[in-house]
Amino acid sequence: MRLAPERINLTSYRYIFVVLVIFLVLISAVYLRREENTAFYRFRSSQVKTARLKQQLWQKQLQLENYINPASVSEIVKDKTN
Repeated sequence: MRLAPERINLTSYRYIFVVLVIFLVLISAVYLRREENTAFYRFRSSQVKTARLKQQLWQKQLQLENYINPASVSEIVKDKTN
């Protein structure tokens, strides 16, 4: 018993459609995965930059407190008078 030519074409079109859909799903999954990694990298690098800037600010604040501290001012005056 042989299938009609229309039936064979319809079946082959279904297989082609399924293969194309699977192919498109895989491509979109890879694209989304890449975008997710890129967004995570940007987020993490901004966190690292923020932490670095906070550390620099903390160091500058310590330097400023050292200059403003009366004990350090008297030490500077002693050093300049000697």
